[in-house]
This record gives sequence, C-alpha cells and structure tokens, in this order.
Amino acid sequence: MNILEVNNLSIVDKKTEKLIVKDSTFNVKKGETLAIVGESGSGKSLTCRALMRLNHPWLNLTGTVRFNGEELLTISKRAMRKKRGKQMYMIMQNGMTAFDPSRVIGVHLRQAAAEHYNWSRLETDQKLKLAIESVLIKDAVEVLNKYPHQLSGGMLQRIMIALALILEPDLIIADEPTTALDTITQYEVVNQLIGLRDRMGCSMIFVSHDLGVVRHLADDLLVMKDGMIIERGKVQSIFNEPKEEYTKYLVSTREALSLQFNRLMGSQ
Repeated sequence: MNILEVNNLSIVDKKTEKLIVKDSTFNVKKGETLAIVGESGSGKSLTCRALMRLNHPWLNLTGTVRFNGEELLTISKRAMRKKRGKQMYMIMQNGMTAFDPSRVIGVHLRQAAAEHYNWSRLETDQKLKLAIESVLIKDAVEVLNKYPHQLSGGMLQRIMIALALILEPDLIIADEPTTALDTITQYEVVNQLIGLRDRMGCSMIFVSHDLGVVRHLADDLLVMKDGMIIERGKVQSIFNEPKEEYTKYLVSTREALSLQFNRLMGSQ
C-alpha cells in the first residue's frame, strides 16, 4: 500500500517561466524507503520541498501529491503546517539552517513538541533527553542549552533524528543529510537513520548523490537528471543492470565510494 502518491508533479519558476521539474510520477510504499539520486541541480531537493510545500512562492506547482489519500497541493497552509513534523518530517541537508540561530536547541525542540502534544514542561524535557541520548549524544541537558553554531554538523543532524523519534512521523524525507559530513560521521548518521526507520516502521524518502549510501538504505530508486526522472526500479536491479547511460555513469563514478562505505558497514 502506498503512503505517498505523486503524479505529474511539475515545478515552474514564475519569474523566468523555466520548467525546473517535469512530470514527476512516483510512489512511496508504507514501511519502505525510496531513494532519489542525481547530481546537483537535477531537481531532487526541489521535489522534496514541493512535497512539504516549502518551496519559494515564485515556484508554481502542478500535478497531484496524495499523502494517505489526501491531496496536499490544495489543502490550506494551516492544514499543511499541522502535517509537517507529526505526519511528514524533513531532515534538512544543512543542520545549521534547520534551527533558529538566535535560540538554543531546547527552545526549538520544545516548540516542535508543543505543536503536536499537550505534555508538561517536565514530561517534554524527559522525552527530549531520552531521544537525544538514543542517538548517542552525551550530556543531553547541556546540548539543549546550546546554540546551533556551538554544535557540529553531525550533531545537528542527529538532533533532527532525535526530534523525529519524538514526533513519530509516518514519512521522513531526508534531503542529502550526509553531504556536508566527513566519512565517519556520515556512517554514524546513516546508521541512526536506519535505526530510526526500523524502530518506528515509517516510510522514508532518502535524497543523495552517493550511491554507496543508497545501496544500504533504500528499497526503490529514482534517478533524476535535468528535472526529469530517467530511470526507476528496485535498488539492486538498477545497480546490477542500469539501463540509461547517465545511470551507468553514476554507478561507475561512485563505485570507489561504495566500496569504501561497504567496508565501513562491515559487509565485506
């Protein structure tokens, strides 16, 4: 059963009339992970932000996006805000831009929890502490009192994962969450994402240009180029027998990184 059904999604820049994403159609099954790969500028992130209705106002969206059977592109802004976080949760590419730099981390997390739960301050802090500790961050109370710039990129990514544990969304969209991280931290964050998915049984869209990570994480795969989906299918099928020349190029250029990631994951 599909949790998300996207049909003929197109994104046009109203300022330039440029078609940025053209007629994207795909589904996400309940409990499974869909990966979207492609080089920078292929439309991956714009597509994900469109699903959350977070794109700039000068970008026009057409097509349909159904989440649990409900059309998202036509519901009110207020109704969409209610879905963000609790039902659909997005882990940003850059953790620093996901948090208000003028407020400590704890304020952001408490506000997110208060939007969806009627917990007391004590109950909220207890749950936040447990969630932060579960993603292997020490001194949770100290971290809650720090500003975003005082924490590393990897730690901010793990805090976003911890918040997902609190909110328990049905669908997580991870938009290149490991791009700005070193190899070891990337490995840790990917492991946390796998643990998050397995613990909650949620669906996931994982956006990346790194096929080594994708191979370990995803069930299905979309390949995007110049705003279009050019290949789709099961991950292993595409890795073993890519049909498009562009996909073959991606697979071959990422082979060394895939081997390195395999060694880190202990599968070789």
